[in-house]
This record gives sequence, structure tokens and C-alpha cells, in this order.
Amino acid sequence: MTESTRTEGYEEIIAELTGFLEQRYLPEGESGLQPSSPLLEWGILTSLSTTELISFILERYRVSIPPEKIVGANFKNLDGITRLVVSLRDESADGM
Repeated sequence: MTESTRTEGYEEIIAELTGFLEQRYLPEGESGLQPSSPLLEWGILTSLSTTELISFILERYRVSIPPEKIVGANFKNLDGITRLVVSLRDESADGM
């Protein structure tokens, strides 16, 4: 699989995750999360919202996030979450 194939869908995934988080966890009418926005520091991701995000990822992308991957380094911002989803999706596709 080529590098461009591996990252295919990154922009779409980050846009969908941004929309999900903005709709669910920002005050009505607020938006503007960036790929580098510190989701943990800003309190957007808590234990409950992280669980809901993981459920959304499983439902939307058919990607199960193993417990050992649910760490701050992977969930500190949208870029990290998206890279994790792309990586796990690609691992799953390689295993087929």
C-alpha cells in the first residue's frame, strides 16, 4: 500500500471528527476547533466524551480502538485522533 493510499481520507475523517466534537461538546454556535487544538487541556475530552468519541469512531469507521491505544498522546488533539483512526483502519485493511 502506498503512502498516499494510507493517508487517503485523512481530511474527510478530521472534518467529520471536528464536526462531531463541535456539535456535541462546544456551546451552541461555537466552532473553530483546529487539528492542533488541545482537546484534553481545554476539557473538551473527558472520560465520558472520549468514550462517546470512541463509539462514534467504531460506528462510523468500523475501527475498534484497542485499550492500549487510548492514551493522552493519541487523544490530545484532532490530528492525533485522526492519525490513529487512519492507522488502525489501514492495519485492518492490510490484514484482509
